[in-house]
Amino acid sequence: MKVVNNEKKRNAFILKHQLDTYLSDTLLSSLRLMEVKTGEYLITQNCQATHLYCLVEGKLQIERYEINGEHVVFSFEQAFCVIGDLELFSTKDEMIFSTVQALVPSYLLALPLSIIRQKALQDANFLTFICQQLSQKLYQSSLRHSQSPYSSEFKLRRYLFFKTQQEGVSFQLEKRDSLAAMLGISTRQLNRALAHLVSIKAIKLKSKSITVLDEELLSQLNGLV
Repeated sequence: MKVVNNEKKRNAFILKHQLDTYLSDTLLSSLRLMEVKTGEYLITQNCQATHLYCLVEGKLQIERYEINGEHVVFSFEQAFCVIGDLELFSTKDEMIFSTVQALVPSYLLALPLSIIRQKALQDANFLTFICQQLSQKLYQSSLRHSQSPYSSEFKLRRYLFFKTQQEGVSFQLEKRDSLAAMLGISTRQLNRALAHLVSIKAIKLKSKSITVLDEELLSQLNGLV
């Protein structure tokens, strides 16, 4: 991870994501633009939290290794999202809960926690901004948890349906082992479900690229319409 000393690019990201609406001039001036390369780790679990990060371009994988060695993938995050908001109010010495890895070259705006403690914890606009981010994460987590009793095929169909709502009918599929871990199924189950969706012409799959051929069919299969 490196600091990008490009004021014009930094300011463009601030305006694009309307951060000037929620952050005071003091906080805005403290933001530093960071670049993370593909495969590079932004933060790792159980380390000391030092910054709040705003993902303004790119894609991240949020994951964690449990004591028993189990690899848990929580989500794949794209712009705009905040990293470190959960730790901001943690009582466990601000230790980082998850590991965050860049799936593609990514840009983030970093805000030191020391500045937040001094200037922002009594700021209504900033706290509203953080609450909105936490609310969105809770909603996404609830969606993932609500599908836990369902079959592997149902979980994949539902994931792909919501993916089309966010990115359109063509997009890149995450690494299959990571996606399977996030859906709570095995890689074999994921491959079987993908093959079935291809066979019924709901999707077209080529390497890591997916094109949804029949969005209505996919949504009906999910029971979403």
